[in-house]
Amino acid sequence: MSLDFEPWTRYAPLTQGRLSRVANMIRNARRETVFLHEPTNGDSEWSLGCRVYSRTCHALRIAAQQYDWLKILEDDRPLRFAFAIGSVPFRFYRGEADDPPSHYLITTYAELHQQQLALELGVVLLKDQILRLAVETDATTRQVSNVILVEMDEAKNLTGTYNIPFDIETGNVTPLQSKGVDLPPLTLEPLRKVEEKREKRDARAK
Repeated sequence: MSLDFEPWTRYAPLTQGRLSRVANMIRNARRETVFLHEPTNGDSEWSLGCRVYSRTCHALRIAAQQYDWLKILEDDRPLRFAFAIGSVPFRFYRGEADDPPSHYLITTYAELHQQQLALELGVVLLKDQILRLAVETDATTRQVSNVILVEMDEAKNLTGTYNIPFDIETGNVTPLQSKGVDLPPLTLEPLRKVEEKREKRDARAK
């Protein structure tokens, strides 16, 4: 049985464009951090993981100042990070989509608070569902290979997955065009008047 689904059919705020933009942020933050990784100078896989996590959180915080559909959820633990796309709360982890770390299976206070706010605003979310973003990486390059949206039920069973495409445009782009100029209708002088003007000009020149 396939678990693939289109998130926007169950969660209206989760458009393909928004999910793609978040996936791009996660991919770019890791790519830039991997370039700075220097094992010969003492950098370890642990330090790389910490740095990637911190920079990814920072990238999402900066983006939340630009996009009104992206919100950072304040948590009672400073190192635990959650965000929302529209009214839908998320956390992300590095690992396989079908094997999330146990500490990411817990619904945090920040997520519960966001769900309560959504209910107060009249937004109905699927009951007891947990949404996570699984960031899968290549073992050789350490770069992001896939970002997968994972949906789980209250028993922590996978109920849906969606492999988020990268680089999907989110906005409607209108090509720039030069503004039209209204020109007055062309007026042609009778041929006789043109000849008279030429004769006068020639007479003055003599």
